Parts: sequence; C-alpha cells; structure tokens
Amino acid sequence: MIELLFLLLPVAAGYGWIMGKNSAKNQAHQLNRQITSEYSKGLKFLLDREEDQGLEHLINLLEVAADSVEHYSTLATMFRRRGELDRAIKIHELLLKHPSLSEKESATTRLELAEDYIMAGLLDSAEEHLVCLVKAGHVEALDPIITLYSQTREWEKGINMFEAHNELFSKEQQFKAISNFYCESALSDNTPQLMRKAISLNYKAVRPLYELGLVAYAKEDYVKAIYYWRELVSQFTLFAPLFIDELAHSYRQLNLTHQFHELVSDLLEKGGVLIKIKHCQALLDQGQTKQAFEFLTDSLKREPTIRGFSFLLQLMGNQNKNTKEVLEQIDKLVTSYIATKPDFQCQHCGFTSYTIYWNCPSCKHWETIVPSRGLDGF
Repeated sequence: MIELLFLLLPVAAGYGWIMGKNSAKNQAHQLNRQITSEYSKGLKFLLDREEDQGLEHLINLLEVAADSVEHYSTLATMFRRRGELDRAIKIHELLLKHPSLSEKESATTRLELAEDYIMAGLLDSAEEHLVCLVKAGHVEALDPIITLYSQTREWEKGINMFEAHNELFSKEQQFKAISNFYCESALSDNTPQLMRKAISLNYKAVRPLYELGLVAYAKEDYVKAIYYWRELVSQFTLFAPLFIDELAHSYRQLNLTHQFHELVSDLLEKGGVLIKIKHCQALLDQGQTKQAFEFLTDSLKREPTIRGFSFLLQLMGNQNKNTKEVLEQIDKLVTSYIATKPDFQCQHCGFTSYTIYWNCPSCKHWETIVPSRGLDGF
C-alpha cells in the first residue's frame, strides 16, 4: 500500500502542476478578454462620437495594462495633434511610471513627454527629461534640447552640455548650433576669444570667422580682418556679400589691393554675380575697360542676373555720354526693382528676408539663411 502511495505521489504532483498552470492560463485569458473588452468599449465610444468619454475610458485602462505601449503612444500622438496636450502628457506620464517598460520604450516615452511639455510651454519640465536622456547617452535628445536652448537663449547651458557630452554630437547642424552658441555667449559677455573655440569644431561654421573679422575690422586691425575673412570667403564663397566691401577696404588700407584682385580671380568659378562685378572693377582699375565689358557681357549671356545688368548699364553710361542720362534712368528702375526683392533665403525651408538671420525664424535651423542667388540674387 505504501509503495502504491509513493508511486501515486508524482502523478498527483504532476496533475496539480498542470491544473495550476491551466488555472493561471485561464486567469490570464480572462484578464486579456476583460482588457480587450474594455479597449473595445473605448473605441466604440470614439466611433459613436462620444470622444470625451471614449478617451477617458482608454486612459483609465492604461493604469490596468500597459503591455501595448505602441497603442498608447499612438493615442498620445493623436491627442497632441488635436492640441489636447494635457491628455497626451497624462498618457506619457503614466507610461513612464509603468514597471514593464523596456529601456528603449522608456527613453522613447520620455522624449515624447518632453515634446508634449515644449508644446505646452512647460520648458523647464521638458529640459529636465531631455537632460536626463542626454546624460544617459541618447543622441535622439540632442536636437530637441539644442532647439530648446536656442529658444530660451540659454547659450551657456548648451555649451556646457556640448563640452560634457561632445562624443554624442555627429550632425553638421548640431555643430553649427554650438558654434553659434559660442558666438552668442561671446558677444553678450564681450569675450571674442570664446569664438575661437567654435573654429576648432569638427564642422566649420560661418559665423565665428565672420564675427572675428568684424571685431578686428572695428579695431582697424586689417591684418586679422583679412585673415579671418579670406579664410571664410574661401570656404563659404556664398556668404561673400556680407563682408566683401569691408574685405576690399582692408586690403586697400594695407596697400595690398593687388592681392584682393588675385583673391577675386580665384573665386570666379565659385562666386556669384557680386564676385564677377568685383572682377570687372579690378579690370577697370587696371585700365582694361574692353576686357571688363567682354567679361561681363559673356557672363550675363551664360548666367543672366539683374545686378549684373545694372552694373552693365552703369558701365555703358560712363562710356557713352550721349546715352548716359537715359541709361541712368533705366538703371534707377532696375535698382528699384532689386530693392523690392529679399536679399536672403533659407536653404532648408525657403524663408526669405531682407537681413541675415543666423537662426532661421521659420525652421529654427542654424546658418541655413544665405544670400540669394539666381536672377535677383548676388
């Protein structure tokens, strides 16, 4: 009898384990059916246009089960697009507290929550989450926190973040932003040497060289002005209209005008109509009037521009006294037309302006606004 009991014990244990497992499965299935039922009710409310009741139902269900993170993230995105930021924030906050989130899901949720806060104007809360992500090495938080610091003009915070986590930076736009942070901080504190840090970054930016050239030019240190601006115009010829006249003046003050002419000649292939006009002026200074006419007319045939045409009218008027008055009137009309056209355009979003902005007011990108090119441009 005892031997029989020993034989039946494993059977009983196995049976109990199977029944227990089946019971757990049944409970899980029952919970899943309940959750599915509640989720369906929430969706039904939405379909029946009872949106407020349906959305509240789905939010409350999140506290019971957060195993479908993607669904709730989608729901929060829908709230944000509708402008219901308080509900989007509530969902993301609940998700962030749920213990079942993976590290990746937690980071994504935190990033989404920061975006909610930014749109709601809760910038301090957004910064807290973005800083947490950057410290944890999540590169996807860099762009939003750079935009945030640009918006709040907290240049020092941006610089400190870069210097502490520069290994995370890889995009050209990120380096351009930090370069401009250095410039903004230097200008506000009157410490131009801070701009030199920006020059040593992996990606070259326009503004540090431009600003350093301006500082030197204002001090009549023409050697340094030439050094910075020559470097700038060689790398970013498109920005020549910002300082080309001051650069020419710097060369003249040092009796090095011939070097400026040589520089202009080297830039002809990369430069726009303004560089071509400077080349024509150099030819005229050297008494090569015929060559200047031929060069300009040939350039206009290949690439017609309003500014080039205006300069040609001036040349023709100076050479022919009989038609000078008529040509001057025509040139005034052309000049008036040019004055109505924006001088600058963003290469990223197309925003146009009559002045240079280092940070585009429209798309918030750094150094994407450049002097206009084409028929009306430089």
